[in-house]
Amino acid sequence: MLALCNLLVACSTQQTTFSPIKPEDVIKSQAYSLEQLYSLKGQDKSWQQLLQSDDLKPLGTFTHHGSLGATVNINNDLIETGPYAHQPINAVHRHMRLHTLGNAALESTEFSKWSRWYQEDGHTQIFRLFKDEVNTSNQRKNAARVETYIPTQRWLPEPDVVREFGARFTVLKSGGCIAPHYCSIFQAKGNNVDHWSVMLRVDSDGALWFYPREDLSKRRLIAANAIGRPFDMKVLDDGLDYEMFIDGQSVGTGQWQRTQKIGFRWGIYVGRSTIPEDIIVLVTGAAMK
Repeated sequence: MLALCNLLVACSTQQTTFSPIKPEDVIKSQAYSLEQLYSLKGQDKSWQQLLQSDDLKPLGTFTHHGSLGATVNINNDLIETGPYAHQPINAVHRHMRLHTLGNAALESTEFSKWSRWYQEDGHTQIFRLFKDEVNTSNQRKNAARVETYIPTQRWLPEPDVVREFGARFTVLKSGGCIAPHYCSIFQAKGNNVDHWSVMLRVDSDGALWFYPREDLSKRRLIAANAIGRPFDMKVLDDGLDYEMFIDGQSVGTGQWQRTQKIGFRWGIYVGRSTIPEDIIVLVTGAAMK
């Protein structure tokens, strides 16, 4: 624990020149218009139209058919900047998996069949959920998500061993991220449903939140509006202590004892909430060490 604490202090004191935009806002980037950041080619079916197709059938099972969507073209020059800009996705080489509405463990060779929810452009992963969507892979209510993770990079807590996750996030749409769960766009998560320790969440107004497991009264508003403002996020975690940084600024620490394997997930997860509007989140250069 001491080793992690020393590391966390060191990381927190390195950013001595940071000047926040306003007291509750630590994102350094300006806000870009959505027209500057991305465009679409083609159309996406409504949820009702999709359910009338065979893409997710049979409902309540892990399906492999997939569903295609409009092509998302991002402005790589604006989005892919900072320390994670040149980190390739390498989904096949890294044995990445995709958890989406119709299947919780899709291999990277199947990703292209699920472009309605997941696409890649340059070094950026594109995650989308749509109005009214729900989980269809089992009987769990609502629980819509599209997240990636790497099973081979799960780890058991070890003394004095600190793991790190880092990536650049850009939230384009969050109107569907309503209470009670909002949208988790990152989570340090074990291999059972209640084994998470810390999340990064965004709400329907675009506000960005640090969410600690052990005491939700310690959740912190990171930015009142993150829409269209790329930011770098880093988490350090040794299986007990963890700390989150946004654009080099520490935004929260906590402790949550974990005894099973831990991994990192990123994308969009809405839990118990419904989705009244579309959601789009970009993740650039996701890296773990």
